[in-house]
Amino acid sequence: MRDLSEIERLPELGDGVVRLRPPREEDRADTVRALNDELAGRFLFRVPYPYASEDFDAWLEMCANGWKQERAAHWNIASAQDDAYLGGASIMVAEDRFAGELGYQVVPWARDRGVAAAAARLVRDWGLDELGLERLEIHADADNIGSQRVALSLGMRREGLCRGYLTARGVRRDYVLLAMTAHDPRDPVVPLPEPRLGDGFVVVRPLEPDDAPAVAAACQDPLIQERCYFVPSPYTPADAERFIAESRRQLVAGTGVHCAICAGPGFVESAGAPFAAGELLGAIDLATSPEREAAEIGYWVKREERGRGVATAALRLMAAFAFEQVGVERLELMTETPNVASQRLAERLGFRREGVARGYLASRGERDRDLVDPAHGRIDQVVFALLRPEWEALTGRS
Repeated sequence: MRDLSEIERLPELGDGVVRLRPPREEDRADTVRALNDELAGRFLFRVPYPYASEDFDAWLEMCANGWKQERAAHWNIASAQDDAYLGGASIMVAEDRFAGELGYQVVPWARDRGVAAAAARLVRDWGLDELGLERLEIHADADNIGSQRVALSLGMRREGLCRGYLTARGVRRDYVLLAMTAHDPRDPVVPLPEPRLGDGFVVVRPLEPDDAPAVAAACQDPLIQERCYFVPSPYTPADAERFIAESRRQLVAGTGVHCAICAGPGFVESAGAPFAAGELLGAIDLATSPEREAAEIGYWVKREERGRGVATAALRLMAAFAFEQVGVERLELMTETPNVASQRLAERLGFRREGVARGYLASRGERDRDLVDPAHGRIDQVVFALLRPEWEALTGRS
């Protein structure tokens, strides 16, 4: 590692898109505005919240003296075109470990434009190439999906979940540790593609926090609670919020895909009022088993929208996603023995019935009284599967 005492002044870094430079007085108003954003308050535990003008004075001092005092480099992110303030970036060096921790934040009005990733790449390359660090880390709140995606785009790998890592704004939070070594490739790591699927009739997309009220309302249906094994009964808004938060965590971790099924233009046209494009109609998931190159698909549709072809369309889209983008070789679908409608749908889509997994699920008591096989007191599941060659023959793809 380079002798860090040789660096008396931090360099400005740029790539033609963003520029990392010292903060300026002209940044004050935008900085105060940006750091009073709700997401900033939730995820930036080192930053005061609410953020006041005097906090900006402390930021100026930190940027001026942080490197000399603590080997902490801080920059403001600015547009390479007009020098407008876009956020902040940092690296805190642990000299004893030859390692550095990256940090970044982007103003609300510049999110989803690749600003954080561009700034983080500049800091990554400076830390590895100029400082000679041997390891870089990012610690991200487990629910800060955007930050984790930035880390993955740098080539970092998820190393684990730090449970109860710190208290932020009075709440004990879990954090994800992502890291890379100097010898790791710098290509993006994509554990699972993010599904954005549509056929004109329905849209399948990742669940978002705003979906919680619609999910909670739909899951009041006793049939969904009966047929979907992991749906609690009774189902509360808090259950929906936890389900969606965990779904988002699983997608970015690469352990599962949970999506909303939403109305597309074709559905709205066929169903008429009061439907609107984007309305949640159901949910669909893909539980992957990488060691088997397989995945299990599951779904539910709102009671009012059953029989309209929603499940058929969503299953076709998710099957194509599983085979084409995830790369599975075997797709499975399992249903309780009384669920004849799902079994018929599976067969229409080309799945083959392979048998009955006896006593596959534990009974949930009175709730499952009509599903339990009295021979063994557990719930049987009918197993269907679709293999890649079968799917390719059905769809004409190869």
